[in-house]
Amino acid sequence: ASQTRVLVADDHLEAIKFLCKDMWIGIFGKQIDKLQTNHRGVFVLKDYAFRWLTRHSCADEALSRARTQGLLQFSCGLLRGALANLGSQAIVTAELSLAYPACSFNIQIHTLPCNITN
Repeated sequence: ASQTRVLVADDHLEAIKFLCKDMWIGIFGKQIDKLQTNHRGVFVLKDYAFRWLTRHSCADEALSRARTQGLLQFSCGLLRGALANLGSQAIVTAELSLAYPACSFNIQIHTLPCNITN
C-alpha cells in the first residue's frame, strides 16, 4: 500500500544540511561556507571560493560569462536533483558574487505531497 505525506520543515532542513556538508565535500572537497534560511522554505547556500569557477578562465569575456553561467546552471541542476531524490521539490537559482569566484545558491522548497510505498 502507498501513502502520501507532506515533508515537514525539519525534513527539508536535514536535506539541505546533507547538501551543505556531505554532498559538497564529496564534490568540491569542502563544506559550503555559509547556510542561511528564513525558516519558511527558503535557503541560501554561499560558497566563497566555488571550486569550478576557480579553475576556469578565458580571455574572451563573453565566452567566459557563458561558461560561468553554464557551470552555475549545471550546479543548480545537481542541487535540484539531489533534493528531489531526498523528497524535496525545489527551485534552485545561482548568483555570482562581485567577489569572484564566490557565488550563492538560492533554494526555494515547494511543499508538495510525496508518495511513500511500504
